[in-house]
Amino acid sequence: MARNRNKKLMPARAVTPQQAQRLQRQVQQSLKLAVRHHAAGRLAKAEGLYNQVLQADPDNPDALHLLGVVAHQEGDNERAVALISQALEHRPEFADAHSNLGNALRELGRMEEALASYYRAIALMPDLAEAHNNVGTALKALGRPEDSLENYHMAVALRPDYAEAYNNYGDALQELRRLEEALACYQRAIALRPTYAEAYNNMGSALRELGRLEDAIESYQQALKLDPEDPSTQANLAGLYISKLDDPGLAIAESNKGLTLLRRSTFGAACDDAAVATLMKTGMPYFRLKHDVQQADYLAAQGHAVAGLDTFRQAGRALLDRSESAAEGVDAASPTLRPTRDEAAAMLPYLQAGHEIDLPEIAGGCLNCETEWKEVETRYLESKNEIIHVDNLLSPAALAAFQTFSLASKVWLKDYPNKYLGAFSDRGFISPLHFQLARELQEMMPRVFGGHPLGRFWAFKYDATLGKGINVHADFALVNLNFWITPDEYNLDPESGGLVVYDVPSPRNWHFKAYNENKDAIYQFLKDNKADSVSVPHRCNRAVLFNSAYFHETDEIHFAEGYESRRINITYLFGKR
Repeated sequence: MARNRNKKLMPARAVTPQQAQRLQRQVQQSLKLAVRHHAAGRLAKAEGLYNQVLQADPDNPDALHLLGVVAHQEGDNERAVALISQALEHRPEFADAHSNLGNALRELGRMEEALASYYRAIALMPDLAEAHNNVGTALKALGRPEDSLENYHMAVALRPDYAEAYNNYGDALQELRRLEEALACYQRAIALRPTYAEAYNNMGSALRELGRLEDAIESYQQALKLDPEDPSTQANLAGLYISKLDDPGLAIAESNKGLTLLRRSTFGAACDDAAVATLMKTGMPYFRLKHDVQQADYLAAQGHAVAGLDTFRQAGRALLDRSESAAEGVDAASPTLRPTRDEAAAMLPYLQAGHEIDLPEIAGGCLNCETEWKEVETRYLESKNEIIHVDNLLSPAALAAFQTFSLASKVWLKDYPNKYLGAFSDRGFISPLHFQLARELQEMMPRVFGGHPLGRFWAFKYDATLGKGINVHADFALVNLNFWITPDEYNLDPESGGLVVYDVPSPRNWHFKAYNENKDAIYQFLKDNKADSVSVPHRCNRAVLFNSAYFHETDEIHFAEGYESRRINITYLFGKR
């Protein structure tokens, strides 16, 4: 049996000054080459070279900082924070690193920490335009667009060629309804960067708000030429057609065209290596995948033919089962599930596939013919606080059609942290029947709806284990119609599951984000104004009609587990505040 022999440890050889200088030159050359690749967008090559630098010089603050920037650009912001923080340990006065640390913190939702990093960068380098721009972006995200203006102004004053800051400046001005000033900022951004698709998209929105619809269409179309698969521009253009055109069929065609492009842009043009890698990296929220697997099971049971249906069901169920097993029975509401390469390849064809049920107009009428609509109209107009509910809104045929459409159509494209999904009129939740409902409401109740054009309409679908749905908010229309289509047998608490409406309107001087996202400020406002609330329990085919300026929120939800038992509400907005 051979014996292990201890090797004699040799002392490390000292590095000569010449060797140290040669090593430092190599580090600097590799760093310069990495920066060139980074600037050209070749992130993988840049990352490899930054790692080579760190192998030779583990504490190099430039390599640590820029490797963190790569991680931020690739969406790994936790790693970005760790790397940039490490760089700052070795160079605390590194202003650019403080600014980029703020960017990663902002993406993680740590806004106050992000602002502290930006302010530190400005204290170290007062003329760092990027940091001033970043402060503005953080303040705007916190619902403080007025406060952000000074920072954007400073950013463009320091760097007159800063196209991104002009675009952001325009966004803040547009949110404050200073539309002409916003338009000037977007035009300046485009003059500086003629290929700036985002600025064209934002300029289109400002033009639309100014009533210059043809110019808005032209701006959106230019944005799509520059970035054909941008979902925001697709949705904006489709929404403009919906509001502008008298032909609902053309609006539907535009919207469904945008929906197809949206799917393609989300997951890639085909099930190739890039698309698989994207899905592996981004993953899906547990509740999102749970819904999609349930819907796929429903489609299979109903005999629908959808590309990739069976392989998606198998791979999706395996991923859910693996997650549930790891959670040991704990509610897996928030985790992001990341598939293996084989699972992602199996899931993508179905995720990319479109499938919408046709909803033609109903010859017998969409509204329930047994409801006295003139009485409903009078009741609303004479109500003390413009809040009423109406049972038996839809005809039996229309109710069944909306239920089938909502169960079978793959239009639930947006997911929200509170475990609910959204489908929107400019992203596939649209049909002749949808327009028939709006038209009949305007005909039957002309004093309420007749003078107000249909705006957006949407639907939300909830997880049975939710408990609470949409937070308190107000809408940007004049009249709000909300109705439910889930059968009552699935509601485990018949006295709740509906809507709570407060009878104090949102202040006119509040901007959109303030009355839609700042929950604490809203509750304080309601308390200060001694607001009363009306709670309307869920009933299938029940509608709530109210002034859109009123704050409202989803009531507590307790529905049975299962796909067909998911609570679904549909909202129509008429007119504009």
